[in-house]
Amino acid sequence: MTRANRIRDRGQVQHRHEADAELINPGDFVLVHRGALRSMVLKCPDGCGETLTINLDPRAAKAWRFYRRRNQVSIFPSIWRDTGCRSHFIIWHHVIDWCDWGDSVDDVEIEDERELLDRALAICTHEWQHFTNLAEKLDAIPWDVNRVCRSLVNDDGVLEQGIGENLGFFRLANMRTF
Repeated sequence: MTRANRIRDRGQVQHRHEADAELINPGDFVLVHRGALRSMVLKCPDGCGETLTINLDPRAAKAWRFYRRRNQVSIFPSIWRDTGCRSHFIIWHHVIDWCDWGDSVDDVEIEDERELLDRALAICTHEWQHFTNLAEKLDAIPWDVNRVCRSLVNDDGVLEQGIGENLGFFRLANMRTF
């Protein structure tokens, strides 16, 4: 079986064991919601056949953050399997970005991207800030904020991005005038 490029929403259940019957193809997922969002049950998009349970409830221990915008799901941070198929991927607006393939997800559309770019720029300072902190302040999906910040580095030169251990940190560029 081949890797999935997108996830597919198969609905919602109250209990984890009810999800299995709904998962048919790689990338299929079911949300477990019982009073609050508990987990995402996902047929591994790698095609290995395993079922992953991704904790979305911070009360139950370390949890991934779940976002639904325009009925498209994003999860933060990435999912990195340290057992089984050992796949590593990002779920971003229903698209699966395979971290080990070097694929580009430039085809992921960010709603109101120009507005988000302007809002991100408005809260950037000359101090280094990680894109996740900027996303939190903006109530935005971290992957979206990372993309707009990188575009402000690459396209406009308005921001600088850290390197090495500071990758993912951004600050206003020191603009020199002569």
